[in-house]
Amino acid sequence: MTPFFAAWPLLAERIGKADRLLLMLDVDGTLAPIAPHPEDARIPAATQAALAELARCPRVAPAFVSGRAVADVRRLVGIDRAHYFGSHGRQRTRPGSGRVEVDMRCAAAVAEVCARLLAALKDTPGAAVENKQVSAAAHYRNVPPRLRGRAAAIVRGVLADRPDLRLSAGKMVFDITPRDGIDKGAAATQLLAEEGGMAFYFGDDTTDESAFAALPGDAVTVFVGPPGADSAARYRVDDPAAVGRALRLILDACKGRKGEGESSAASLLS
Repeated sequence: MTPFFAAWPLLAERIGKADRLLLMLDVDGTLAPIAPHPEDARIPAATQAALAELARCPRVAPAFVSGRAVADVRRLVGIDRAHYFGSHGRQRTRPGSGRVEVDMRCAAAVAEVCARLLAALKDTPGAAVENKQVSAAAHYRNVPPRLRGRAAAIVRGVLADRPDLRLSAGKMVFDITPRDGIDKGAAATQLLAEEGGMAFYFGDDTTDESAFAALPGDAVTVFVGPPGADSAARYRVDDPAAVGRALRLILDACKGRKGEGESSAASLLS
């Protein structure tokens, strides 16, 4: 992966020539640092300000693609003129609308497995099960380290007889999704087909890899995490703070603030 800021001069030139930008971002671990409890996550003020200004740019289409329930993503991001995808692409709201587009056929299966997980994990301190209607998550970040292996084994055991559901290991969480062909990659490619333009996708976890792999080769796919990580993304930044700086540079390039953008890029590369 190429460091995003090292590649910035070429990316800025592409942005300057693009008629439209499709800016797709994961939330937890990408825009917001991962919190001990999902409800405690917050997007830093500087990043939030850059997002709000980008959303006001006529040629930028902002989109947020998350494993959270779509209503939760909207609450956390708080931008009206944006596309939102929740539950790894299974829920959607469109810019300016609060109507949730969702296929509820898998809801009963998700509810059933959540009930089984809650019962199986009831004696595991710190474990949490989140039912997001059409997907679920089993969190073990707050489980004592000595019990995390047991918690993971319990989750895998509960899902062992559910071929209709997929289990994906993330950052101290297991994501549980239907095997319906829907993932972040499907959401990202659908949105690119609708919106067109120069596509960006920022993500940090295993579920974002489907988007990195599915988007075309000219998309700017950015992994958020340490050097040496295995990812299909073309570019990399270190952490959510670096994502905020990248968004500010994209904003400057979109608005034609050449002097400011060059100054910011120089400070990041120094």
